[in-house]
Amino acid sequence: MLTEPAFTETELALRWNVSAKTLQRWRCDGVGPPYIKLSKAVRYPVDEIVAYEQANRQGMPNDAALPPLTAAPPVVEPPSPTAPEPKRYYLSEAFALIAQYGSLAAAEAALMEAHDETQG
Repeated sequence: MLTEPAFTETELALRWNVSAKTLQRWRCDGVGPPYIKLSKAVRYPVDEIVAYEQANRQGMPNDAALPPLTAAPPVVEPPSPTAPEPKRYYLSEAFALIAQYGSLAAAEAALMEAHDETQG
């Protein structure tokens, strides 16, 4: 059985450097390339992708080559360092700290300083 080659949502998102959510929103809004949906599986036929890219190309001649359709290894960016989640306080605890230190930020700075002194 010969089947037509098609990209998954993730593969097309990587090719176009957009998120899968963007492709989902485009489908909902009726924009973007034609797709096939069987149950939950969404596929974008390769010939439809090429036709859509040809129709929407800008800044290059129409006879210029498009990027190859072979799956190039995706560029993986290292995860950006995330800030630690702020400490959560019960309301009564927060009011007590604010009363003692003037603000939660000042209280956390004082508590962190005290913690550093006991560690070092």
